[in-house]
Amino acid sequence: MATLRELTEAIQQRPGVLSVVILGADGLVIETHHAGHDHAETLAARVPAVARAARQLGDAAELGEAQLVLLELDQGYCIVLRLSAHAMLFISASHAVALGELLYDLRRHRAPMSALV
Repeated sequence: MATLRELTEAIQQRPGVLSVVILGADGLVIETHHAGHDHAETLAARVPAVARAARQLGDAAELGEAQLVLLELDQGYCIVLRLSAHAMLFISASHAVALGELLYDLRRHRAPMSALV
């Protein structure tokens, strides 16, 4: 079985991926693959608010718990994937990323990542 580090490195190697952070529901970094660790901590601190807003939207729409949040921004994408009740995966990527392939792989590898956190 792959390690958490190997999984984050594999995601990071995709063209267009800028940062990969696995974090706890409290916003603390569990694992990261990004050149600037301070940047990862800054990102991780903001992800729980996005997850909370998505959960509230899912509740209001009566559609259940948010599993994946995708934000399209001016210069790229932010993705938040729920791994468990206590952990999330955050990815930032430029518009150059093959978004469909990335989302497919995230869904495919979600169970192995969840088992590791």
